[in-house]
Amino acid sequence: MNWKRVSPILVLLIGITGLAQNGASGDDEARKILQLAIKANGGDGSIRALKTPMMWMQTGTYYGEGEGIPYVGQYAAKWPDWYREEIEGALTITASGEHAWVSSPAGLQILDGAQLEERLEQTRLAWAERLFPLTDKAYTLSRIDGMEVNGRQTVGIAASRARGRDIKFYFDKETYLIAKIETMVVSPQHGSEPVLREAFYTGRTSYAPAKFKLIYDKKLFFEGETIDYKIGATLNPKHFEIPE
Repeated sequence: MNWKRVSPILVLLIGITGLAQNGASGDDEARKILQLAIKANGGDGSIRALKTPMMWMQTGTYYGEGEGIPYVGQYAAKWPDWYREEIEGALTITASGEHAWVSSPAGLQILDGAQLEERLEQTRLAWAERLFPLTDKAYTLSRIDGMEVNGRQTVGIAASRARGRDIKFYFDKETYLIAKIETMVVSPQHGSEPVLREAFYTGRTSYAPAKFKLIYDKKLFFEGETIDYKIGATLNPKHFEIPE
């Protein structure tokens, strides 16, 4: 089995989606937690970096078809408008403003309808995962109960906005690094109804968690790590123009 057999819509799900709030309370307390998390995850330096173009690379294994398939992913972003991910030997997904498309050996697919909105949602939530965007008043934050993650206690917040899904963040209670994000996703392997997606993070690079593990519907779906990160990268604008 190889990546050419993997559905392009599957790879759209590598990004972030949301989960409805449950038991949330205390906007002020949630914002205090967020500020501690921003400080722990890079602080003002990270905020400045987020305003510049960036590139990064991940390696890992995909388990959605049963057996593990190694992959290498290269990513580029100029937040919040440009986002591009290339899974080597398989496909490239690009979001630019209110447009998105998928390029693969099978050809070019310009996304529309539900697929387009899902891709844009994935991009918005990938941006929100950087934490600083949650300081915008467009987001409503609420305190939620923490949980034990990898044997450590966490504190949690839920974030919601008018357009898009909610998302839950869990931060290590001592370090305030991101420990877990809970979401709901629509996965082709699980039918048309959303399933629980649990993202676990350990370690940290300069601007992002170092290692991750994604659990879909209680089964391992992806695991990998960030192996390179470049801030202030030079991006080719043509890569973010809608193909003719």
